[in-house]
Amino acid sequence: MYRPCRPLRVVSTGANGFVGRALAPALAADGHWVAAAVRSLPRDPAVSPAPGMRSVAIGALDGEMDWRDALSERDAVIHLAAAAHQRTAGQSPQALRAINVEATEELARQARAAGVRHFIFLSSIGVLGQSSVVPLDESAPLAPAEPYARTKAEAEAALWALADDRMAVTVIRPPLVHGPGAPGNFGRLLDWADDGRALPLAAVTHNRRSFAGRANLVDFIRHVLINPAARNQTFHVCDEQTLSTAELLRTLAHAAGRRPGLFPVPPPILRAGARLLGRGDTIDRLLGSLTVDSGKARTLLGWHPPWTLQQGLRHAVAGHRAAAP
Repeated sequence: MYRPCRPLRVVSTGANGFVGRALAPALAADGHWVAAAVRSLPRDPAVSPAPGMRSVAIGALDGEMDWRDALSERDAVIHLAAAAHQRTAGQSPQALRAINVEATEELARQARAAGVRHFIFLSSIGVLGQSSVVPLDESAPLAPAEPYARTKAEAEAALWALADDRMAVTVIRPPLVHGPGAPGNFGRLLDWADDGRALPLAAVTHNRRSFAGRANLVDFIRHVLINPAARNQTFHVCDEQTLSTAELLRTLAHAAGRRPGLFPVPPPILRAGARLLGRGDTIDRLLGSLTVDSGKARTLLGWHPPWTLQQGLRHAVAGHRAAAP
């Protein structure tokens, strides 16, 4: 348990999202007072009041929100809420920007005016691009390749323009986050681990990808909140191990107690077929490499992920199966 010198008064947005519903109770267990910001207050077991927690309704995110009630007498903001990557298809650039950029900037402006001392922002490794054969560290140039990542990069820039000795900023960039109940592409992989369908990916063994377990990401945010060395810094956070696509699928299948239903098709044929079907982006993620260098978190903060990648994947599978109807 992370024990601060004194309990901090924290606002956590996106408190009923995939990361937030694990983070808010963890912060409360550490002794902090947490205002768990959600869109509306109908009873939601993910954010139901617990010792040290209260839920705050904020409505829809945009650049016109009035955050004053939520920010009153708060020490820190942890901003997780966003238009999620997997839900942005078909969304207009203006709508996406209103949520991911304008709402973030307005929240930070109001937080600074309210005397909040620390603004922690969950960004994405996607601001550096979708692939890299070299592990990406915090000095890599911004190269967002799709609308969601572009809004995250723009939000980062807006926050750095506001950072000063009155309100410090910390930016956290994870790769794909996994865990029980994960949405999007990883959620579909958990479904696959359960149903055992055959996939033509056995030959995808030469790529390497980094991942971030939700438990590790939550642990890192808890650490950043109380470590002064984290202020006005950007960090890449990931599990210590990397896997190829085939290794990832085999690990998930074995965790589900199944033989991996994989058969080999040469990657060039997979790529050509996916492009004919209009699934080029999906196949690029499955075949390509994207590795992350999280050495700065270790050297500057002394932080190490408490869970191995394999432990996190097994936990994700177990939680997925337990939640199945």
